[in-house]
Amino acid sequence: MKQIIRFALNLLIVLLVLSAGIFFGFYYHNEIEVLWQGIVHQPDATTPAAPLPSVDPTQDSYINLPSLDQPLPLVFSETLDEPTIQEYLKQGAVVLPLGTTFGETGNVVVTAHSSGATNFGPYRFAFAKISELKDGDDFTVHTPQAIYTYRVYGQEIVWPTQVDKLPNDDRSTVTLVTCWPLWTNFKRLLVNSELTRVDYK
Repeated sequence: MKQIIRFALNLLIVLLVLSAGIFFGFYYHNEIEVLWQGIVHQPDATTPAAPLPSVDPTQDSYINLPSLDQPLPLVFSETLDEPTIQEYLKQGAVVLPLGTTFGETGNVVVTAHSSGATNFGPYRFAFAKISELKDGDDFTVHTPQAIYTYRVYGQEIVWPTQVDKLPNDDRSTVTLVTCWPLWTNFKRLLVNSELTRVDYK
């Protein structure tokens, strides 16, 4: 009898969590499908991952993070339309059109997947390790015009609707954004960084 009660309570908790998640903005993908993929189709550590598409450093914009083995292409979105952004995320990390670009005063938001099913594309684990970035870590953003070096100064986990948590001051900043925890899109992990150097090409 106790086992039945415990099972019923656990099931109720799961349903409440999923309901709360839907209420607070599950809009990236089907949460149950992704959780199922995470449980049933865990990546096989003995099988090498498929190679990612190569980046042309002379023409493409890309980001180099300490947690990545190779550059991650940047896609500059012209819209905040969710289905369009989802398609762009299959090509790399997406720079949202918020009126500021790299090197300028203001905040640039770069978003990418941290996990997901194969239909999320080859970059579905692009930001899986950004939680490992610590204060003082540097990363670079490369464009055809310049190389921008940013230094991490903080992390925060927020609800998807808490856009007021993004930096809003007179510095030149970049915020890396991804769904959190892994295999969910319940909340968002924000990694904030500040421009420390610009090398023009």
